[in-house]
Amino acid sequence: MTANTAPVELQNKAAASLLDAGSLPFAIALLRANDGKVVFANYLMSVIMRCSADAMRGKTITGLYDDGQQRSEAFKLLKKNSFVPPKQIKISNFENSSLTVTAASSLLKYQNQLCILVAFQTPSTDASNVKRLQIAIKRHNMALQAAQVGIWSWDLMSNKIAWDDTMHNLFGIKSGCFTGRQREFLDYVLPEDREEQREISKRYYQEGGKFDTKFRIMRPDGETRVIINRGEATKNNQDIVVSVVGVCWDVTENFALSAKIEHQALHDPLTGLLNRFEMQQRLADLLHSLSAEPSENTFCYFDLDRFKVVNDTYGHEAGDELLRQIAEHLKPYITDKDTFARMGGDEFALIITNCSGDEARMVAETLLKAVQNFHFEWTGKVFDIDLSMALVPISPEKSVSEILGTADVSLSAAKDGGRGRIHEYRPHDSTVIRRHDEMHWVLQLEDALRSDRFQLHFQPIMPLQEVHDEGLHYEVLLRVIDESGEVISPHELLNAAEQFDMATRVDTWVVNAVFDWLQKHPDHLEKLGLCSINLSGASIGDSGFLIFLKEKLQDSELPLGKIGFEVTENAAIKNILKARDFIDTIKNYGCKFALDDFGSGHSSFAYLKDLPVDILKIDGMFVKGIHLEPVNYAMVKAINDVGQVMKMKTIAEYVENEEICNSLKAIGVDYGQGYYFGKSENIDEVIVVDPTIATIAEIPE
Repeated sequence: MTANTAPVELQNKAAASLLDAGSLPFAIALLRANDGKVVFANYLMSVIMRCSADAMRGKTITGLYDDGQQRSEAFKLLKKNSFVPPKQIKISNFENSSLTVTAASSLLKYQNQLCILVAFQTPSTDASNVKRLQIAIKRHNMALQAAQVGIWSWDLMSNKIAWDDTMHNLFGIKSGCFTGRQREFLDYVLPEDREEQREISKRYYQEGGKFDTKFRIMRPDGETRVIINRGEATKNNQDIVVSVVGVCWDVTENFALSAKIEHQALHDPLTGLLNRFEMQQRLADLLHSLSAEPSENTFCYFDLDRFKVVNDTYGHEAGDELLRQIAEHLKPYITDKDTFARMGGDEFALIITNCSGDEARMVAETLLKAVQNFHFEWTGKVFDIDLSMALVPISPEKSVSEILGTADVSLSAAKDGGRGRIHEYRPHDSTVIRRHDEMHWVLQLEDALRSDRFQLHFQPIMPLQEVHDEGLHYEVLLRVIDESGEVISPHELLNAAEQFDMATRVDTWVVNAVFDWLQKHPDHLEKLGLCSINLSGASIGDSGFLIFLKEKLQDSELPLGKIGFEVTENAAIKNILKARDFIDTIKNYGCKFALDDFGSGHSSFAYLKDLPVDILKIDGMFVKGIHLEPVNYAMVKAINDVGQVMKMKTIAEYVENEEICNSLKAIGVDYGQGYYFGKSENIDEVIVVDPTIATIAEIPE
């Protein structure tokens, strides 16, 4: 803050601290300069006046500037002097008792209004008290000066404006150089603000009352400053404005800070583009205007197809630099009438205004080609970047959230089409409808996670060959309780979880729930042979999930040899190196690992030797017709033979009848799973296996 500037808050705080009840041994009252009414009184004043400080506010004190002429004369005197020296005056308290007091006065700005400060005490011959009163008044004047609040008055009878020293300092001129003419004051005001100030002056000259304005001035040294001007125009008994009193202070630094904060609130700090909040606001404004002025407009939503590669490989610094460069690279291709924003992450949006659908498509294609011709270089490595884009017509009957939601789904559709593509949304768009359905399941999944509406079920796995009692063997399955309380299959939910990167959260819930349930059921745990838990491909490739699972196994008191995990063949071979490391790590804790849906891949046997699994679960598409189709029989036999050679146990899925069961026994498959042995049941209905009769019975808890 410069030497000649200070916000009025500083002055108010200074005044407030000096007026504190315990700060002075004198009775203090602040009277409004225009009507003499009390705006503040301290405790000593309330004692002398026989009235509480709160009750005094808004009242006049008889004999104390309660007369207009008296106030006018006092005001002129106070303007010429720092303070009026103490003198004896007669007043009446609020019990109508006459008092003679020693009083001193000064002008003070308090709570944004000009006041007369009066400090007095009952008569005393102690000269030191008078001296202390003088010091107190000087302290108040020092506070006023320190706050750099300039005081001015305008006598409309003489049409002269008077400035105090602080006003001269604010305007950058020497004390006494202001001639008092309104024209001279307006010459300091910037031309853009001058007319408004002229109108405000005319209004309070005619109507009177309070005013509060802000304007910019150009000082003689060439510096532009922002000034706040507040005051009040007072009328005489004939309802004619005769004088105006005001205060000014410099808020240039505050104004600049406010402008900076406002800019930051509306703009993305990384790219300098508008942020998501402001884009949504402008989209809302456009939708509102379309009802009165229809026009064709398009919402363009896009992201960078290879951003994750750069960000994950070289870190956030590289990712941030790529986003900055992309934003700068695209700016020349965007007109001033359009609205360009960063929506978050690597997502951007553009409102293309007053353009037909075909014209909007041309704009999108221009941006797409511009990025395709852009090459990002980082530490000597060059990356080619591409965009996926969605175009959504802006219709007045749609809300902002509906347009953003449709754009998000359309962008996913563009990526599904192969990336580097533009997807134009049309009503009844089948691709978008499908994606909307998936988003519906995502919302259901989020709600199920928050509301704990998951439920563990199991399906028994039965031995097909003569074996010694191995205990209970089953696969844990996840079910979801819908909002009506019905149990539903999570097939669509889990597909959506895979599609929208939520599968690891679901797997984490299942692992925690299974371990907790087994820990709480020791009798069941004693009979358990193997409990198999499904994991998604996303979890297999997630280093964070592996850390979680290792900590879970290390901290668990369960016999880990009774815990198994399984993942589908297709999920495993998508990233076979990570899958192999994951399996090796988990097996080191004693857990078993199964490869689910084996045989569904194009090169199943080629990958098998690279995956150190304990169990092969034969894909049900071969098992279903094994007793009818020789090819199915041969496929199951081949898988089983390879598994036996590699010392792996085999499990056949979809065992639905006795004929299938007998065929599997003949081939030598170790275990069967399917409706023939039992449908999935709530895990709280614990199973027990009797290998001699291969039936399922419920054990009461």
